[in-house]
Amino acid sequence: MLTKGVDITNVSANRALFFNQQSEGRRMKTLLKKSLVAATGLAVSAALTTGASARTFTMEIAGPGGCTVSTGMPLVKYAKHAGVDIQLATGKTLTKSGILVAQGKLDFSTFVPFPYVLMQRGAAMYKKLGAEKGKQLAANLRGILGFECGVYTPVVWANSGITKWEQFKGKRIFTGPPSGAAAQNSEQFIRVMTGFEPNKDYEAVRLAWGGGQQAMRDGQLDVYMRPLQVPSAMVEELMGIRQLRFLSISEADLESPAMKKYIGAVGRYPGKINVKKHYGDGVLTETTEIRLPAFALIKIVGHHVDEDAVYTVTKAFWENVAEIRAGDRTLGKLAKETAFTGLNIPLHIGAYKYYKEAGFDVPANLIPPELK
Repeated sequence: MLTKGVDITNVSANRALFFNQQSEGRRMKTLLKKSLVAATGLAVSAALTTGASARTFTMEIAGPGGCTVSTGMPLVKYAKHAGVDIQLATGKTLTKSGILVAQGKLDFSTFVPFPYVLMQRGAAMYKKLGAEKGKQLAANLRGILGFECGVYTPVVWANSGITKWEQFKGKRIFTGPPSGAAAQNSEQFIRVMTGFEPNKDYEAVRLAWGGGQQAMRDGQLDVYMRPLQVPSAMVEELMGIRQLRFLSISEADLESPAMKKYIGAVGRYPGKINVKKHYGDGVLTETTEIRLPAFALIKIVGHHVDEDAVYTVTKAFWENVAEIRAGDRTLGKLAKETAFTGLNIPLHIGAYKYYKEAGFDVPANLIPPELK
């Protein structure tokens, strides 16, 4: 029985409107929840990409060729795969790069162990800094890894007539780039072997690395003294022009106090090359295996670079070390056991964190000072 005065059509319409409103409300709530989830996801994604990959870092290495390139380029490559972008500049003087890192103007660099000691003292190429400023800047440097790079090699053309160190007298000798550690090391090596002083007993030619190789190619040098990987693509290039000769040091030379001091410097040690194995008949020597000073280089980073970025870079490098070794025949000794070869700068806390997690045996002198 119908109630008097009630319009059944209006009741049905009102009920339909009521349920439609409820349905719309539920739909809006669902959409709101989805929007909140999406927004939260974007926020988390943004947070994850902040930090290590939020900016482009900078790095300098020497060049062309050599172990600074064969280790530097893979480091940049695998860091990028892991989300850290590094802009790489090659052909640099590493002693200058070290200062830029210490000043916070550069993030990463290849460096030489002994100039770190000189920077601490404000000596040699860092003399203008003074001891106090040099020590302050050196304290801003942190290490990532070290590696054996090659040997200091005296190269001459086989038909030059030069077969002994004493014949360097009066010759034009490339020793390395201006203001670089390599030039000082080469000149010190010659001094130990001969007593000759640069630009007094011989002409020390200081050019950029590429300029030195070009000068040797063009016949503008009598002696090409420089650090070289073994085997070296630069030697192989010169062999394509004509036969070369390497000079070496004898067992008696190794026993001299001056040579012991030279080879005993941080980052240097006695080295051997099987010339026949690596260069065949392209290089002449007195014996098949010769002795020369070997050296290590190191990868450094500024204390100012954040922990996450350095952790990621270090991890990316070592997780791909097998591929890095496979890409360069000169890096056969690059391994977990040799990770700190020549490294005399305390590790960055990000690198240290990775090494501890990965089970590396970190020497006490490389523990970051902020953790002591």
